[in-house]
Amino acid sequence: MKEREGECVMLVVVKGKSWFFFLCRYTIWPLFALLSLSIFAISLWKGYTLHQSACSEELLCDDIFYLTADQLSILNQIDLPVSFYSGVIGGFAALSFLSFFAVSWILFRYGSNDPVCYTTSIVLLSTGSVFTNDGSVLEAWPLAVRAFEFQDILFGLSYLLLFLYPDGTFTPRWTKYFAVYGLFFALSTYFAPSTVLDMSTWPIALRFIQSSTLFALIFYSQIYRYKRTFSAEQRQRTIWFIGSIALYMIGSVTMLAVGYHPVSKLFIWGFMHIGLLSIPFSVALTVIEQRSRRMETIFNRSIVYAVLSFAIVSVFALATGMVGAIFQTTDNWLASLLTIGIISIVLQPLRDKVQKAVNRLIYGVRAEPYQVVSNLIHKLEAVVSNRTFLPLVLESLAEGLRLSYAAIKDNRDRPDILLASYGTPVAKCMEIPLSIQDEPVGTLILGSSAIHNIIPPNKRYLFDDLIRQVAIATRTALLSNELQRSREQLVSAREEERRRLRRDLHDGLGSNLASISMKLATVIDQFEGQPTKAESMLVNIQRQLDGAIEDIRRLVYALRPPSLDEFGLLFALRELAAHSQQANFRIIVHAPDSLPPLMAAVEAAVFRIVQEAIANALRHSQGTACHIRLSVDETLRIQIADNGIGMSGAPKQGVGIRSMRERAEELNGRIAFQHTAETGTRIEIEIPLITRPQSE
Repeated sequence: MKEREGECVMLVVVKGKSWFFFLCRYTIWPLFALLSLSIFAISLWKGYTLHQSACSEELLCDDIFYLTADQLSILNQIDLPVSFYSGVIGGFAALSFLSFFAVSWILFRYGSNDPVCYTTSIVLLSTGSVFTNDGSVLEAWPLAVRAFEFQDILFGLSYLLLFLYPDGTFTPRWTKYFAVYGLFFALSTYFAPSTVLDMSTWPIALRFIQSSTLFALIFYSQIYRYKRTFSAEQRQRTIWFIGSIALYMIGSVTMLAVGYHPVSKLFIWGFMHIGLLSIPFSVALTVIEQRSRRMETIFNRSIVYAVLSFAIVSVFALATGMVGAIFQTTDNWLASLLTIGIISIVLQPLRDKVQKAVNRLIYGVRAEPYQVVSNLIHKLEAVVSNRTFLPLVLESLAEGLRLSYAAIKDNRDRPDILLASYGTPVAKCMEIPLSIQDEPVGTLILGSSAIHNIIPPNKRYLFDDLIRQVAIATRTALLSNELQRSREQLVSAREEERRRLRRDLHDGLGSNLASISMKLATVIDQFEGQPTKAESMLVNIQRQLDGAIEDIRRLVYALRPPSLDEFGLLFALRELAAHSQQANFRIIVHAPDSLPPLMAAVEAAVFRIVQEAIANALRHSQGTACHIRLSVDETLRIQIADNGIGMSGAPKQGVGIRSMRERAEELNGRIAFQHTAETGTRIEIEIPLITRPQSE
């Protein structure tokens, strides 16, 4: 089935990029955005005026943050301008609305082709509009009233969204009933007006209690997930969401308790809107992370970083100004200035901590590249094999930077060779040259289109340090690989030279000496009746030649067992087992019918290791049987096991064991020893499959 090209608001599915799809995709969100901006502008303008005038009674005010006559009198008594009160209310509301609007635009910009992103962007846009705007000031604009009512209906979906955050399930399951409850009452205001189901007919305090109860249940749901089901990364992201809900709840509960003083209203309003500020960012980042593969454009984290950082700075500037204005004295301007300075100093460390938290929310561990380096070093300390060195570097790098793909290629003096990779390749990648002292060592490939999607702008210089560490690790791996190749070549050359010497000694000098011995035997036979002394000398020469021939044969066998070249490794091992077994000790070889043609070094190493293992079993095991098993896939595996008492009575690191270990390591292999009194001794050897051409 062909993949869907476009979907809109999960209401229609349109195959192919038809006119209806484009109309749906690129008209609905802009229309919502235009209406939201219009409602926001009207609400901010009219609200600024209404917040400076008195309403009749506290419980009859359309907005709990409107002022009564008594509260206006309190502001006048403390010399706090009503315009300042109204400005702070409008400022926090504007920041909250703009945060919802900006995040909604980001979701539309990067995920308009994905139904989940698109729907979330619409719901966030409506939620921001309902949370921060006052619908009662729109009566003079009927179109704005209808648009606000429609957004209020969609706002009901936000309860579902918040209860489902971040994994799309109701946890615990019973919370789904309260999500439906919240949606039901949000809709009943318009589908059952002027009834008991219409929340607009409820007292403001009751509406606050209902809203606070739903948010308390959302908060409980998140705490439940945080403790029982969330991963470390989910906890890092949802802690912002949980904190936002907590701040909003604190503001709501405090409002009911002490919210009738105008100054307390300012602080409570600030608490509630600071809480609202990071909700859209937490939701959007989770949605984008989970849906990134369906997006047409790679998500630009720097935009979210800039927007959220600006919002944080604005909040602290507004809070500093508000607190400074409240505590300033009109009689002494120096004291007022000093008060504002002290407040700024007190709030600055908090702002720095919040900014660091923003970095971690947007970029994760990569917000602190040195943390990535530290994690990388800790992992590399546990590396025992050169084959896992670079893959572990890339795994640590990709996890620390939250990338789906990372690779290192060698493109120095030859066509590109992929040294190692992690994850699945993506369409757009970034290549970073790796060098040490201006000498290229390779290229790092990261699954991201640009560096600003990986590291916060103010940490780029630290990213360079991280890249240098990767370059050093790459250089180390390359040198280690080259050293291992040189070692293998030396071992192979040594074995090939031994093979040549054995052949030359056996076929050349050995044959000549044997021929001389035969001729001497003939001469001796012809000495019938000749002097005894001459005969004795010739016999002595023949004995010396026979001894020399025996020494040469022993030397040839020590250089390389002849059966390896004549009949192969399997025959040589079976012959070794047959010659070594005794009446009370059986040696059985389990092996495939044939092996691929192996390098001389591999054959010799395996033969000598098995030979030494059999000798140890005969000498120390006190068992009755020894099994030798060979298997081949990407490596040659040999297992030698006896049923004796183990090697507890033998030296732990004798010459034989050291020799076995060295022979395996010379070929980039490994050897492991296990011995217990119950199961005997087991030796496991793994050697990379180094084959030779059939012509050899």
